[in-house]
Amino acid sequence: MFRSLFGKGKKRRSSNKAPEAADESIRSAGVGDVVVISGYSPSFDDAYFLVESTARYESPAGKSHELMGVDGDRRVAIEWSDYEGLFISVRELGPPLGLSAIGLTEDDLVHMDESHSIESSIEYQGGTYFYRNSHEMRYYREGQGEPDGFYGWEFLDNENGKVISVVKGDEAPFEVYTSSAVSPDIVSVYKR
Repeated sequence: MFRSLFGKGKKRRSSNKAPEAADESIRSAGVGDVVVISGYSPSFDDAYFLVESTARYESPAGKSHELMGVDGDRRVAIEWSDYEGLFISVRELGPPLGLSAIGLTEDDLVHMDESHSIESSIEYQGGTYFYRNSHEMRYYREGQGEPDGFYGWEFLDNENGKVISVVKGDEAPFEVYTSSAVSPDIVSVYKR
């Protein structure tokens, strides 16, 4: 290979195939890159999040990814997956909610998990969140070997683009997180 770079050895054959374009979507974002979300700042200006760390989730449904970003004092988790097309959600970092905050009990979650019915739903802050899935997940932090395991439930309010995630780790309480879905069209990545 080095010989061909310096003009020694065989000449490379030309190819009619065009070079692949660099992926500047959320799929390519890594530590040190900047993720821009149009209109996502409190003043509806663009938000610029410097990616501080990355992680991935693995479950029977597939893989999803998490980017931890910061914009001044504002910290977010940006999650994306490619299960059925690119899906991106953003969550402001803060303490989790408890199950009672969304009107659920552990028995409710067990029932939803056993029935796997997309007709199951919960009401929260004026929205109706429909059961999307539940399964065991593995959480791999960048640079760390062993994953963390937990069980998760996801609910989606299609009308308002909101997501509720419930997670339960071994010997840990239930934790509830809310996030907002954003269109991939308003998300761009500037490589470091």
